Amino acid sequence: MMGFVQSAYVIARRDFIATVWSRTFLFFLLGPLLIIGMSFLFGSMSQRMARQDVHARVAIVAKDADFRPIAEARERLDPAFGERHLPDLVREEPDYDPSLQVETLLYNRGKRILAVLTGGLDRPVLTGAISDDGLNSRQMRMILDEARQHRVLAASGRAPPPPVLRVVEVDRSEGALAATRAITARAGQLLLFMLTVLLAGMLLSNLLEEKSNKIIEVLAAALPIDAIFIGKLGSMLAVSLVGIAVWVGGALLGLAIWPSQSGGLPEPAVGWPLFILLVVLYYSANYLLLGALFLGIGSQASSVREVQTLSMPVTVGQMLIFLFASFAVGAFNSPLGLLAAIFPFSSPLTMVARAAQTPELWPHLLALAWQALWVWLTVSLGATLFRRNVLKSGGGSSGMLRRRRA
Repeated sequence: MMGFVQSAYVIARRDFIATVWSRTFLFFLLGPLLIIGMSFLFGSMSQRMARQDVHARVAIVAKDADFRPIAEARERLDPAFGERHLPDLVREEPDYDPSLQVETLLYNRGKRILAVLTGGLDRPVLTGAISDDGLNSRQMRMILDEARQHRVLAASGRAPPPPVLRVVEVDRSEGALAATRAITARAGQLLLFMLTVLLAGMLLSNLLEEKSNKIIEVLAAALPIDAIFIGKLGSMLAVSLVGIAVWVGGALLGLAIWPSQSGGLPEPAVGWPLFILLVVLYYSANYLLLGALFLGIGSQASSVREVQTLSMPVTVGQMLIFLFASFAVGAFNSPLGLLAAIFPFSSPLTMVARAAQTPELWPHLLALAWQALWVWLTVSLGATLFRRNVLKSGGGSSGMLRRRRA
């Protein structure tokens, strides 16, 4: 057993030093930081521009006295919609030809009018490139209905004052707690998925250089194939953790320089220290599970072209696993949630979401042991297929490995 561990350590140290001390590793570390920074910068700019460009504008063809009740109704309703504001209302003085005026407003590129309302509150007609049951149509009906009700109440002299709602704030409620923790659960799932997609795919081509240079024959003659696989997995996991540590440090430095105006994520059910530890453990398990699978698949490839061909189905498979695990958020004891926790390749994503929403710890110990078992099984299967199909040393055949040893 000590010989196996020592062999795996030799391979892991060799690959780790060769990767970390290379010039390309610096670009590997800086690339995601630049991409993330530029994404946030351009994302915020495009979001502001999109709000200005896409926000709906409705022209109201009416006199000022008829337009005022509609505008006041919109102002009363708009705060309830938050960032998703109601359409902006623009008053247009009635013209001698209403149909021509509507057509002119709709085709005016400078005003960017989505629809035109004519007829006032009594006979309203909304004309534009909108559907009858669309969002903008429903919002305009609500505005007109509010304006009519307010006009009737004001005419009768029984218009009540706005209600005064007294809000009593408490420390917690189960509904609010479940909703906020679901945000943390999905954020943890997305973090694990994005890091694994970014980093685990490199294992598809990890053995390609050794196979092309015939170095794998020397390694296989001196060390067990299982130890080679375990060593390569361990080295790439260590490389990915170094990259994550640098990226997290960069993110913390960015937050210190440019503090975020929005609040942080809600506290998970197990608490932040234990949740961060479980995120690291489940990321390691997820990386080792998918990495062992990718290493086994990539070890069968004989050229860069085959590896590139395999990358697309591998990425699609990861997305399907992420989608499967996301269905289990909030329903961990349902048949689907249990199946997502038992299936080894979706188990880390499911369990990290469970840590954010439920405080029990014993399922995580069981899940980590279950995932470690499947890492070993996947490595053993990949090493067996590599030994039989590539080295031709399985069974009773002599093959390449035996000739190399001779």
